[in-house]
Amino acid sequence: MKNIFRTLLVIFCLFTTSNRLNAQWMQTNGPYGGSVYCFAVSGANLFAGTEVGIFLSTNNGTNWTAVNNGLPNTSVMAFAVSGTNLFAGTGGGVCLSTNNGIN
Repeated sequence: MKNIFRTLLVIFCLFTTSNRLNAQWMQTNGPYGGSVYCFAVSGANLFAGTEVGIFLSTNNGTNWTAVNNGLPNTSVMAFAVSGTNLFAGTGGGVCLSTNNGIN
């Protein structure tokens, strides 16, 4: 009997609070580089890997800047961050930026 009561209580709580659980998504100003495949965070920097390169936002996604200097293949599918090193997995292999994505 206790299990039925607990189950009913959980269901009641879910139904009565479900309107407060809705995500509040807002569209950002880009990046406009085709499909976004991956994101990485390094300090205050947010990186987005797209079909046409890497984009950087320093203000939580409000503005984006392309940072493809020295990137031999611009199709970026994965990121990894280690300290100030940013690794980008591209269609042509792995690329490393030792200065937090500047080049």
